[in-house]
Amino acid sequence: MVELPKEKSKVTRINPKKLILFSKPKVGKTEALSKLEDCLLIDLEGGANFVEAMKIDVLKLSKESGKTPIAVLKEVINKILEANKAAGKFVYKYGAIDTVTALEDMVLVIANKLYQSTAQGRNWVGDDVTQLPNGAGYQYTRKALWMVLEELEECFDTLIILGHLKDKLVEKEGKEMTERGLDLIGKSASILCSQVDAIGYVYRDENKTIVNFAPSDSLICGSRSEHLKNKKITLIESDDKGHLKVDWSEIFIEE
Repeated sequence: MVELPKEKSKVTRINPKKLILFSKPKVGKTEALSKLEDCLLIDLEGGANFVEAMKIDVLKLSKESGKTPIAVLKEVINKILEANKAAGKFVYKYGAIDTVTALEDMVLVIANKLYQSTAQGRNWVGDDVTQLPNGAGYQYTRKALWMVLEELEECFDTLIILGHLKDKLVEKEGKEMTERGLDLIGKSASILCSQVDAIGYVYRDENKTIVNFAPSDSLICGSRSEHLKNKKITLIESDDKGHLKVDWSEIFIEE
């Protein structure tokens, strides 16, 4: 039975439940995640081959089994959920998807089936719903992407979503400017960013790799977590010998 609140509810979470980290290629996101304790790295691009990490290479498993990458990913999700149920807790505190840009391509198989299950798509024989006229297929790719991300979110206490950078021209107050954001098709980027707790832009500055949570007119990022709001946090720092120090303690603080 619904009861109307009579006082403010207390904060129940400090660290983000869903975190997006996006950047140009090769800035060190995967390297940093390999150093995050109790994190399972789900590699969808084959980019984690050069780091020692707790990881699953979906493309490699797909090639070995003859199954599609999305079928392998679904098997991974089911295995994690089964393990969580047996343990009565999350077997991995963190899970990282590397990358959501690759995941969007993988879910095309699901998107096609979603369209074919509709009245207007039951006789469709294509293999890429995004080629439908007037962008009509994008709603199905978004739905397929949300379905898989929701399943992944159930697997971990915190889901970290890695993505690539996309520069696009936008008009604001009558002026044309370049906006930096997450590389996804159509409205998917803006919708996904609205659904997560924090968005960080990762970049290099000399010997440091920094995560920027401070939004601006030209940068889509930000945070609901108070300790991340408007912050620029050094995630990786290298010394003069090239040794790397990775520190997540300012992003995921003790609760």
